[in-house]
Amino acid sequence: MCAKSKTARATRSLSLLVVCSSFLASNALAQEVLEEIVVTAQKRENTLQSEPLAVSAFSGEEIARSGGSDANVLGYIVPNLHVGEETNRDGLSLTIRGVSGTDVRNAADPTTAFHVDGSYVPRLSGPQAYFYDVERVEVLRGPQGTLYGRNSTAGVVNVVTRKPDYDAFAGLAEVTAGDYGLVRLNGVLNVPLSDRAAARIAVMSNDRDGYRENAPSEDGDDADERGVRVHLAFQAGENTSVLLSGESYERGGVGGVASFATFPNDSTGLLSSDPAGVNPIDTQGYRDSSDSNFRLELNHSFAAMDFTYLAAYRNHERDFLADADFTAEPSIQSFVQETTESAVWTHEARLTSKGDGAFQYIAGVYLLDEEIDGDFVVGLTHFIFGPTFRVRFVDQGLTNESAAAFLHTTYQVNDRLRWTAGLRYTSDEKDKGGHAGDLGMTADTATGSFQTVGIANGPTFFLAPQIANPEWNETTWKLGFDYDMSENSMLYAHASTGFKAGGYNRGSQTRPGAPLVVYNPETVTAVEGGWKMTTENGRARFNIAAFAYDYKDLQLGQTFTNEAGTITNQTVNASDASVWGLEVEAEALFGESGRGVFSFGYLSTEFDDFTGVDDPLIVGSQSLSASGNELTRAPEFTASIMLEPVVWQFNGGTLTPRVQVHAESEAYLAVLNRDFEKRDSFTKTDLSLFYESAGRNWYAEAYVRNVEDEDVATYMECFDFRQMGVPVQQCERAYAPPRTWGVRVGLRF
Repeated sequence: MCAKSKTARATRSLSLLVVCSSFLASNALAQEVLEEIVVTAQKRENTLQSEPLAVSAFSGEEIARSGGSDANVLGYIVPNLHVGEETNRDGLSLTIRGVSGTDVRNAADPTTAFHVDGSYVPRLSGPQAYFYDVERVEVLRGPQGTLYGRNSTAGVVNVVTRKPDYDAFAGLAEVTAGDYGLVRLNGVLNVPLSDRAAARIAVMSNDRDGYRENAPSEDGDDADERGVRVHLAFQAGENTSVLLSGESYERGGVGGVASFATFPNDSTGLLSSDPAGVNPIDTQGYRDSSDSNFRLELNHSFAAMDFTYLAAYRNHERDFLADADFTAEPSIQSFVQETTESAVWTHEARLTSKGDGAFQYIAGVYLLDEEIDGDFVVGLTHFIFGPTFRVRFVDQGLTNESAAAFLHTTYQVNDRLRWTAGLRYTSDEKDKGGHAGDLGMTADTATGSFQTVGIANGPTFFLAPQIANPEWNETTWKLGFDYDMSENSMLYAHASTGFKAGGYNRGSQTRPGAPLVVYNPETVTAVEGGWKMTTENGRARFNIAAFAYDYKDLQLGQTFTNEAGTITNQTVNASDASVWGLEVEAEALFGESGRGVFSFGYLSTEFDDFTGVDDPLIVGSQSLSASGNELTRAPEFTASIMLEPVVWQFNGGTLTPRVQVHAESEAYLAVLNRDFEKRDSFTKTDLSLFYESAGRNWYAEAYVRNVEDEDVATYMECFDFRQMGVPVQQCERAYAPPRTWGVRVGLRF
């Protein structure tokens, strides 16, 4: 059915819900004022409306009501934020204000820094891993380098989990069932061990059939996940608290799959008429990923300052096999396979001033030490040629190291005006781990990283070490002010800079034994101003932010080129890029018990100077220009509205209908901005009905997500296999989930 008809159905559903809600409003429960939202966006507890920056915050319950079983929900409730998932590696890609972190290869860095309880997560595989038993999620937009870990040029996402309660034995049991065979379980148990110690255990399980029919292979985009989190909190003294945390997460199943989607001049007959739902492939894929991490948080209060120490160890393992041609064509048998392990330590120590003095500060140091071992293989078998042509990259002893010192200060000039200044010095070093052999041209395969090209179980045509050891140092800063226009209204403005370390492209050596090609760090200068206001009666709040960015050497991952018959996946630097835009967020109570939430984002993005771009569908260098083009995954308009028009008294409890609509204008998924690289505009409507008992000891919810059943592409990649003797050009796409429905029931005790 056409998009217009789908949208009309959603509009009629919304109208019916509002009419029914108004008719029954006489039985509604009144809500007097909006609840205050407490955040730690700048590493101090503060209310959302008092933070002088663009930050969105949502409680764990609000995330769940919005359909948030994973990070994808953020793309529908935060303005100017896009979430994508790289199918093979399950790598989470976050785009904030048009700036994407799309490279999820070993040693690549994200553009948006993702944290759990303040601890940096360098490798994101499986967005479900952290989104259970959540207290709140905070999203900071814009560079945050003076306070947060590394590489936060686009922003920061911080998932704050629920901590142990010293006073109450309590728990939660929740089950969700729905179409596609969905069965999701969540359980929580909070146990006070004494008046100074408590434990909290949270578990989750998520099973679902695949969204996409891939026969003769099994359905892809399925779910097979298990997670457990344990917190142990205790008071070590009158002024000292300790929190020990451990998490384990496993993800199996077929894994994500992309679809062989449209491209120009198709003559193969291989395209599916419904690539988002049906895409035959003949290589049976699998996924086996796991994450284990342990965290220590130590807090001690001195007379004039608070001391905080955060230490975290995180081990990430990934093993997958996937079809690389995305077809069931018998003459093409290609695959991509990887096993990798990342072990990373992070440490952060900081001092935070306290008291009512005019001068306040946060000072600290930050360290990261990561080691990676991996084996990545791309293979192609052609029935005419017979043997499997194989390109292999082996990482041994690959390391990433980062060290930083930061200072963030605030000076209260008078009762209304405050100045903010911040400074951070960062040193990054990346070592690929390769070693040259005795002749200096071949690789030491026993201990170092290397690349091979050859025939599986046959001769090797090319063997070379992967050598790179670049390092960078950068100082970033922030300067701004905020001014209280009244007790409930604040203006703010600030300028800041951001830094993301450079890196190297594997397989990019100009000759055997030569170092890899290194790409430059990404830097940004950002200006932002905003207004935050809460009405005097406390029933509405409005936040507006305007911003402008000037990027230098903007990094673009997943850029494919086709040089001399070899496909390469590179990260490149676009010389310059400009971004500016506007964001509006509002929440209000209306009527007897109604509540509404609204957000709007406008973006203008442009590559000011980006030349030397190659078309991955054509063999050889073309040195095309993308100057003047839009950035990828950067729609001009995004908007979301959530309405809970009434809360009814029903059967001794409350019954709350909810409608949530998200809309985005069209966006390009590749830098050349061609028509077939465009993702169309779309709307996504979610409906739900939530019942909660009078004592809040149990609840039930029925929901429908994506009522329109829109096919929304989240990323696209293009290749040309013709250089290997196979007459296939291809552009594959990954898609967001289709329409789904389910029922969620929970018991609190």
